[in-house]
Order: sequence, then structure tokens, then C-alpha cells
Amino acid sequence: MIRYLILLSFVLLSTPVFAKKLPYIAQITIETDIYNYSQDFINGRPLLEITDYQGKNAQRDVVEFILIQQALLLGGLEIEFDFKQGNYDARNLRLLEKGLLLLSFDSMWLTQAQKIEQQVYISDPLIEKGEYVAGIFTGVNNLDAQKIASLGHLHQHSVVSSKDWIVDWQTLEQLQPKKLLHESDWISMAKMVSRGWVDVMLIPFNAEFPFVYQGEGYQLTVVPNVKVALNDSRHFLVSKQHPLGLEVYQALQKGLKILKARGQIRKAYQDAGFINPLVTRWQEISR
Repeated sequence: MIRYLILLSFVLLSTPVFAKKLPYIAQITIETDIYNYSQDFINGRPLLEITDYQGKNAQRDVVEFILIQQALLLGGLEIEFDFKQGNYDARNLRLLEKGLLLLSFDSMWLTQAQKIEQQVYISDPLIEKGEYVAGIFTGVNNLDAQKIASLGHLHQHSVVSSKDWIVDWQTLEQLQPKKLLHESDWISMAKMVSRGWVDVMLIPFNAEFPFVYQGEGYQLTVVPNVKVALNDSRHFLVSKQHPLGLEVYQALQKGLKILKARGQIRKAYQDAGFINPLVTRWQEISR
């Protein structure tokens, strides 16, 4: 049995990739900023040659943009993608449910996925329950919010998130901030916080230290020494309603198992700072 397991591990880690090219162009909806960050990060490199996920704009969404394509190739499928950019966070679940979107390049909470499990295939977890912790981010000039150090302090500040992010929203409702505002677009949230219209928002940690997020019209910094746990697992979803759904799901599952056996999924999140040893000792704000 031990010899069989060693042999299986060797096969998973070393088997060359012979991918079947599908005679189909799959349209994928994706947030504009994540698409641009991903293209800058990939910079024309063959996807399967990427094993180091450190670099400018490396973050969870960018890492997953790469991992899902690597998994499909390792699973034996080569698919040509046509990326349609825009604000699709709130719409992707509905598109998957109706078969108008083959798969989502952004992982989803299991809680969200289970609501439409009759219409979608749910992949093995990329992020296990208990691994996802987020930072509390505020504007660089909001010195008061930067002093948040406890649940009681958070009660005195406003937070922006999206009702479409079920686990985030439910977690924040339990924390009972002074005000909880809904906004469907991430960039709009970031600008609201940066301009001081809202005090804080939850964002995953990245590889930069001190932790910052900045883009056109916003500059955010982390509230130091505190974090919030979002207790659910995250998965890729494939539409059961799409004619290629089952074939793509099977290839995705096979590829994810290979990536996991190589330790590449965890390494990717660590390289991007999402799983971050620098915040291990930070205080978790919870009820």
C-alpha cells in the first residue's frame, strides 16, 4: 500500500500534460481591475511555468485567475477564453445558475454555492474553513479608524461591504458596527473608504508590508494588529446547465488534486500574502 501511494504521488507530481483543446471559446466575466492585474502578473508567460506567485498586484483574486487555468490544463483540457470585463461580482452566481457562464474564475463561499447546488458543480476547497482571515482597512488619513483595537471600538465606526458576499455580510452583522452599508462594486467601496465617507472595509491581506491597497482614486491602509475571521471554505463553481459543464468540472477536479499534491495551492496563497504569517499573532475581533 505504501509503495502504491508513493507511486501515485510520483505520477501526480511528474506526469506531463497532454491537454485536449476544446473547439469552443468560453466567455468569462471578470472584474476589470482583476483582469488587468492578472495580465500584468502573467506577462505573457506560459501558465504552467508559473510556480512563484509573488509580485506586484499579487492577491487572492489574481492567484485564483492563474490556479483555475493551471488546474484545467493539468486536468487535460485546453480552453480558449474570451474575457468580458466589468462589474460582475453580484451577477456571476445568476449567470452560472442559468448556464450563461461556464465557470467562475473567482472562488465562492460554500454557503453561497450550496444555495444553487442543483445548478452548479462545486469543486474541492481551495481555502479550507478557518483559513480565511481579513484585515480591516481604512483611508490613510482616517487616524481615528486606524486606532481600532477591539470589538467595542468597531461598534463606533461605519463599515461598507456587499450583501452578495454572504459570509462577509453575516460576519459584519454579528460584529454590529455603528453602520453597515451595502455597495456591490469593490472599487466603489474602496473609494468610499479612502475619501472618508465610510470608515472601514474588510480586505484580504496581501504580500506588501505595511499592508496597503491603492489604485486610481483610492489609497487604503490596514488597521494594525487586528483581523476578522470569515469562517467558511471557498470553491470554484462550474455550471451544470452549460453543455460543457461536466467535462470541465471533471478536468478541474483532477487538476486541483495535482496542484494540491504539489503544495502549489497553499504556496500560491502564501506567496500572495493571503495566508500570512505576519498576522498570526494579531488579535481576532469576534463576538
